[in-house]
Amino acid sequence: MPHRFKTMPSDRSATPPFDELVEHALVGMYVVQGDRLVYANPEMGRLFGYPIPELLAVPSIFGLVAETDLDIVREMLRRRLDGEVETVRYVMRGLRRDGSIVDLDVLSRRTAYHGRPAVSGTMVDITERRQRERDLEDREQRLRALLDNALDAVFTCDPRGRFTSMNRSGEELFGFPPGAAVGRTLLDTVAPEWHGQGRAFLGNVHGAPRGLTAEVPMVTQQGSHLVVAVSLQVVAREEASPEVLGIARDVTAQKRQEAALRSLTLIDHLTGLYNRRGFMLLAERHLKLAARKRHQVFLLFCDVDGLKRINDTLGHRAGDHALVDAGEILRRTFRSADIIARLGGDEFTVFPLEAADESGARLVARLEENLRAHNAAHQQERGYDLSLSVGLARFEPGSASTVEGLLEEADRGLYRTKRARQDAAGAARDET
Repeated sequence: MPHRFKTMPSDRSATPPFDELVEHALVGMYVVQGDRLVYANPEMGRLFGYPIPELLAVPSIFGLVAETDLDIVREMLRRRLDGEVETVRYVMRGLRRDGSIVDLDVLSRRTAYHGRPAVSGTMVDITERRQRERDLEDREQRLRALLDNALDAVFTCDPRGRFTSMNRSGEELFGFPPGAAVGRTLLDTVAPEWHGQGRAFLGNVHGAPRGLTAEVPMVTQQGSHLVVAVSLQVVAREEASPEVLGIARDVTAQKRQEAALRSLTLIDHLTGLYNRRGFMLLAERHLKLAARKRHQVFLLFCDVDGLKRINDTLGHRAGDHALVDAGEILRRTFRSADIIARLGGDEFTVFPLEAADESGARLVARLEENLRAHNAAHQQERGYDLSLSVGLARFEPGSASTVEGLLEEADRGLYRTKRARQDAAGAARDET
């Protein structure tokens, strides 16, 4: 039978006896002498899954400790029994009667029991809390692995632009040694002539719910000059100052290519997008790079619905406006680094760079959202709703697809979309 703590005499009859408080405590309470439990309250039995008599009959308290934690528990017990410390607090993994593990927060101190050195203390079950912590650690490790292997630079900074974290691609892009970016500022990476604009860019992001994007001239720590597409977004945090999340990509080579393409008259004169020749040149390079790196990418093909009707009823100038508007909507929908072109007539195409395999549906949804916003703002002025039909083609690593083949596949998808839309409209008319 466990030892009972005796109540001290008191004239405060309303105060519960001390041994009753211990026996009904919501935390495990115990006394250890040598390596044996000499007292355990009922909560200790619940924690370890034993009736109290069986718990006190366990030959050694080390039989209640997970093998991984035996050394630390032995050391904690020795230090208190030897008088090195009076009180210690630590976390251990207990071994229950059924073999399962329970995480325990242990607080104990050196005492005396029947005139001999002993250790008394409390134990609290923190299994659920520890599991949540382990789950959080696992998610953080997966996120860190994802960020460290991302091709884009990903970083966070405080409201003043001071870096608080940066992934490996960011360190490589800006030329920082591993870990050296933290504490430096975003303006440290910006070309001197852009410092004023950089301060404004960083300041304005706090008033932009959807964030801001800019092409920024930057200078690496080694002195190389780059053009970097930077997107910033403010992220709110509980009980902490807001943080700025940034994503950056080196577009220097693309900007050089764009300049060269303009000199080769590879730009569509009406929309300012690439024309067919410019698109094919860039898209073929991009497809070869995707094949070499075994990346999955997709191509989007679309045309302007009802362009002939707009030309016939409102005139060719209105038709030109529709094409220019379509090009601007595509620019707003996709990133500046993506390849966007007008192939001719009412046909447009987009080759997003390094898009995730689920990005196609999201980008089509964003395109439709931007179309709705455009029509809401300009329908009365234009006299019509601008509409695009869209088809998608996917390039799988290892396939022999060509740019022309992807365009043909996306074109077939576009006409399937048109046919489905026409069938739905016909069915609606029949119902009425």
